[in-house]
Amino acid sequence: MGKAAAKRVTTTVDPVDVKIEQVSRSLAAKQQFMASTFNMGWRLAFTVVIPIVGGVKIDDHYHTAPSFTLLGLMIAAVAGSAAVWTTIKQVNKEQSEEAAHATKQKKENL
Repeated sequence: MGKAAAKRVTTTVDPVDVKIEQVSRSLAAKQQFMASTFNMGWRLAFTVVIPIVGGVKIDDHYHTAPSFTLLGLMIAAVAGSAAVWTTIKQVNKEQSEEAAHATKQKKENL
């Protein structure tokens, strides 16, 4: 025989281990979703409520009805969009880091 036969390594995968890993990933994803949603909720509350309430208070003080309220609404829209955008970027970054870590662990286990 001129050619050496390739050595095949067979491993058995325990279905229970696979199920545990799936449940673990599912719970981690749910936890990440809840944390991100809670964080974004607080960001939106501050970035939307403060400019609008500030605009109403300034309008009441200077008797310039809806000018500053509308300005506060515009600022709130921009700040709210920025809050959502940064939260999405943060979640995507965390997911890519988690995927890279999982890939690294799979390579180490082989």
